[in-house]
Order: sequence, then C-alpha cells, then structure tokens
Amino acid sequence: MMTGTDRVALLKTNSFFVNAPEFLLTQIAIMAREESFKRGAFIYAKNDPAENFYVLLEGKVGHPEVQAAESQYSVATETDHPGQLFGFAALVQGMPRRVISARCERDSRVLVISGRVVQELASEQGREGHELLQTLTRSFAAHERGIASRSGWVSIRNAGKVYDPLGRSVVAVDDCSIEIRPGEFCAIVGPSGCGKSTLLNAIAGFDELTSGGITLDGEWINRPGDHPRPGPDRIVVFQNGALFPWATIRENLVRGPVAQGRMNEEQALEQARTMLRKVGLAEIEDLYPGAISSGMCRRVEIIRALLNDPRVILLDEPFRGLDALTKTVTHEALLELYDLSRKTILFITHDLEEAIYLADRVLVMTTRPGRIKQTIAVNLPRPRSHHLLTSPEFLRLKEEAIEAVHDEAVKAFAAGERELA
Repeated sequence: MMTGTDRVALLKTNSFFVNAPEFLLTQIAIMAREESFKRGAFIYAKNDPAENFYVLLEGKVGHPEVQAAESQYSVATETDHPGQLFGFAALVQGMPRRVISARCERDSRVLVISGRVVQELASEQGREGHELLQTLTRSFAAHERGIASRSGWVSIRNAGKVYDPLGRSVVAVDDCSIEIRPGEFCAIVGPSGCGKSTLLNAIAGFDELTSGGITLDGEWINRPGDHPRPGPDRIVVFQNGALFPWATIRENLVRGPVAQGRMNEEQALEQARTMLRKVGLAEIEDLYPGAISSGMCRRVEIIRALLNDPRVILLDEPFRGLDALTKTVTHEALLELYDLSRKTILFITHDLEEAIYLADRVLVMTTRPGRIKQTIAVNLPRPRSHHLLTSPEFLRLKEEAIEAVHDEAVKAFAAGERELA
C-alpha cells in the first residue's frame, strides 16, 4: 500500500497533474484507493458509466478501440507507464458513458479516483483548477473526434463578456462554464438579458469573449485577442429567418453543399427532397420563401443547416412568434430531423415547455451577469411525440424548470432587464 506522499509524487509524474495545486494533489492522494486486476480483466467496458478515472501503478492496460494509426490522440493504444492516467471521461463534465474500454494485458494495479470529486475540488482552486479541467476536456474532446468518429463537442470555460468596457461596462456573462457533448441537444433558458444569445453569438464567432474561452472538438474557436470568425462548422438558425428571398426553396437548400464541393447539385437535391418529405414539405421546392408560412420557413432553414453538414447547429429562438399549432408541427419536424442526424444542437429559448420537450439537458441561467444556475437532465425517451407533454415525468420536469427560472425572472423584472445580446 502506497503512502500519501508516494501517491502525490506519482501524480506529479503525469503531465496533466505536474503543475496542479499541491492541495488538490494531496486531496486526490487521500481519496484514491488501490485495486488489482488480473490479466484479461476489463477495468471498464465501452458504454459503462464514467464514474472513476485511473492512474497506473504497475502492469499494462490496453484500449482495444484505439488503433495504432490514431495514437496521436490523447488516449494511447495502451497504458503501461506508472503514473499514466486513463479513463478521461470521468473527468469531463457532462460525459456519462465510456467511449472506449480498458482491458488488462497483464496483471495490473491502479489508483481508482472519483472524477466527480476531482471536478468539484478543481473548481474550488480558482484559475489553476479551471485550467486543469479545461486541459483535460480539450484533450478528451480531440480524442473523441478522432477515435469515436464523433464531432461537435463544445467546451465553454470561464467565459465572460463585457459590453462597452470603457463606458457603462455591462457584464452580460461572467465565469460561465458549459460542456456540450457530441450529438447532444442542449437547451438554455433564462430571463431576458441573462446572456443566452451572448453565449450563442460567441460560439458562432460573431462576438469576441472578454475572458475565458470556447473550444470545438478541442480546438480554440473563441478567446480574447483571437478575433473569432464564423465558419461552416457552426450554423445558426435565427428567429427572424435567413433564407434568400430571391431564390426558390430548392436553390436555398442545394447552394451550400454544392459551393462547399461536398456534393454535386443532383446529390444535394436528392438529399434535400428526402428531408422535405420527412417533414411534410414535399411540394414546395419550386416556391419562394415569401410564398410559404413562417413555420415552413423554419423547417426549411433547419434542413438547410443539416445539408451543410456542420459540427454544431445553433438555434436562437427560431420558433418565437409562431402560433401554437404551427409550433407543434415545427417541433415534431425538428425532432425527426435530429433523430436522423444526431448533430450537436444548442437551442436558446424562453419557452420552458419547448426546452424540455426537445432537449436532452436544460441549462437555467441566472439574471445578468449570466452564469449557469441549474442543470436539468431530461431523461425522456426518444423518439418523442406530443403525447409526452401530459406525462407525469414531463410535468415534473416542467415544474422543476419553472421553480428554477422564477426567482431569476423576478430579479430581472425588478432590475428592468432587456435583451442586450
């Protein structure tokens, strides 16, 4: 059995922990436990819950899903050096399941450490702790894209945005951290002026952060001084619409993938027609946007976004102003398209019922300056239909969301807040 001092020394041999705060390393050493595994045993399997991470003491652990050609990614083909860390997923917020397995190639001993506790401890260590978590997240996100062939991981770390810093100095968002997993449908709700759209604009590359940073699949897309730019990997669907009014629906849909060189016009049109049929719009391809309803326009815009094959789709209150019947039809269309594509979606809305019905996770923001107040996990089965709206679990989640938002709405009303961004 190792002493606490020996465990700290071992952790310091790891590149991720070498500069970590001493207090954090001491706490990790105290709570870690030693376990032994026989050759051929699985420490964890793919899709297991990601609760603990591990530091190798002796032996050799293989990762069968990781091919030798992909060894440049953060998770190696094997773990065979004392002090080497594996089981990254447990250290990443919002990562409930394993994407690879860990099998002992020979008898092995490891330190078993709770990822949740380390996340909490690191968050209490200020900048150093947050930088450690960010480094781990970026490393894991890059690995997941390469090994699991999944993209669209958005990591927002300690993001801050101040408007008019030399004048009124309006702090829209302050020290806000969010992890949005590949293929996740994440909704953000909160009172007017809380910074929902500020975050979306920062991800889209429309607005530069004042502090903190945002990565997409481990690559920086926004941080102070970098002058972020929009890109085809992130597509925004706005509430006011953005279809070209002089082009037919067909022309609106095929232009992007053809211009990108990903498809020829015939291929793009075939996919566009398939998606139009899926959402009940098979007969409108020769019409112009001005000749169809606003609800139809929103569906067309979502199809256009999917045809452009982005890593992330950003929806900024796209259904605001639609009547109840049109909104219901459009919700069902979005859900059907999401089930087909499983793209990462960030959805901004004021409508709590809409957020719960559509999303896997609902994030409730505080009034300005915006931070994440509460996370509501929506464990409703997919595919979803409007019948869920009257289920006991949906009503319970709705009540939870109302309670979380109410106090912030009262504060915003008292402060006379309005949407700043």
